[in-house]
Amino acid sequence: MTSHFIVPALFALSTFIPNNVIAQGQDGTPAERDITVIAEMFPGTYDNTEQVYFDGRLGVRKEAQHERVTSSITRIDLPEFGDYVFFARDHRDNEPEKPHRIRLYALSADNEEKAIRMKIHYIHGKDMLPKYQDAHLDPSVLEDVTPENSKPLDGCDVFWRREAGQFHGAMKDGTCRWEWQGKGEVVTDYRMMLSENSLWVRDGTHDSDGNRLTGNPDWVYHKLTRARDFTCYADMPGVSGGRDIPYTRFSDLKITDQGGIARFVSKEDTPRTIQINLRNVDWQMNNETGAYTRDSLVMYISSRNDDGTPGEFFGYTFTQPNAERLGINLGFILVNCYVISNRDATPEF
Repeated sequence: MTSHFIVPALFALSTFIPNNVIAQGQDGTPAERDITVIAEMFPGTYDNTEQVYFDGRLGVRKEAQHERVTSSITRIDLPEFGDYVFFARDHRDNEPEKPHRIRLYALSADNEEKAIRMKIHYIHGKDMLPKYQDAHLDPSVLEDVTPENSKPLDGCDVFWRREAGQFHGAMKDGTCRWEWQGKGEVVTDYRMMLSENSLWVRDGTHDSDGNRLTGNPDWVYHKLTRARDFTCYADMPGVSGGRDIPYTRFSDLKITDQGGIARFVSKEDTPRTIQINLRNVDWQMNNETGAYTRDSLVMYISSRNDDGTPGEFFGYTFTQPNAERLGINLGFILVNCYVISNRDATPEF
């Protein structure tokens, strides 16, 4: 008896379900999915300090060694450029106050190319660099930048495609051509690889005869690793064990684990410039025959001379590369660096 009422009841219920709830045929494309993934992966700070160090230790010839590059990529809201816009800022030699170049990346799903198309909007000019160089901190300074006054070069779009565990981006071969004053027409090749923990960049330009003008002579990528932000404090002297001894605290020292450096001047009778350096060492060879050298997060404590040259080296400590805090007590100084402050830490039982 009950079964006579089930089918009519279900039919009646279905007539009241909105069409958009059960509609089919709304499949997107792989590129439309991939762009949402890359938009989450792309932002961050990247640095190749490990590559620079190991270039020297591995004996790479001088002209092929890489310069130190730090790249900061921040997602910003500039609807005129599209839904996925990023501000990119590079500096060299651990000098963030001296940006090397700034630009905008505008990403879109290109279903015809089956890729993510990235237009590079170059922001040039001596007046523009100081005006926009800190847009990652205050994006509102970019409000007068438009696609018209920062037009990208024709043929110089980068096409990102998903590979195993990463995205690979490249310009089409030979299409990025432009006039370089005094050198005529030149061709640029720009390639990038993005994974969870790294951003590799290969950027080179050659003239019409194939002579290299810029870029690594061996076409080896700049291998930048994603950096983590740490905050440190230093106590002088390094009081511990609950002893009631006066000390001076130097706090809120910002640093990254990719060769980041923080400095302060002590309050001693003879003041010293103290330097804290963090490196997440990514070993590129073993340092002992027959043994595998494991990566480590390392903190170094040293001083700097008045002329900026290295001073006295006091010591270092190391731990697992994924550690979120690291400390050392050398007696005259205690240093603690952390991702999350004890004031914000979740209590544990």
